[in-house]
Amino acid sequence: MSTLAHHELPSTAGSGLPMKIIKVLIVDEHLAVRQALAARLRAFPHIEVVATAQDFREGLKCARTTQPDVILVELKGTSSLQPNPVGEMKEALADHPAGIIVLTSYADDDEREAALEAGACRYLLKHIDSTRLLNEIEAVANEVAA
Repeated sequence: MSTLAHHELPSTAGSGLPMKIIKVLIVDEHLAVRQALAARLRAFPHIEVVATAQDFREGLKCARTTQPDVILVELKGTSSLQPNPVGEMKEALADHPAGIIVLTSYADDDEREAALEAGACRYLLKHIDSTRLLNEIEAVANEVAA
């Protein structure tokens, strides 16, 4: 059994094995972005958006209480005020590790390098299509569970 702390749904795949529910937290300062991402992800029955947060501090609080498997976070805006937001989040969640995916509006090579060095699993652009985003979330959830 996987170490992910989530529910199981009956499988819709041909394997007959139950699908694991992947708990996702969305951290972005823009309400419309949070709502749109949540709506996109809720279209997949094995994704549970456990919370959304408008800034880094609120995101940490939500992560501690909801224990997500994957955190989608935008580092630009208010999160950029933190010296090392990914590292701080990884450290704060050491008791319940979560995979962090930076989901950003535009690429920044320095930000990408710093985020990956601090422990982010992926650095993706927000205009990613839903299927690829789902694949990345599933991959990160599996990496964290391994």
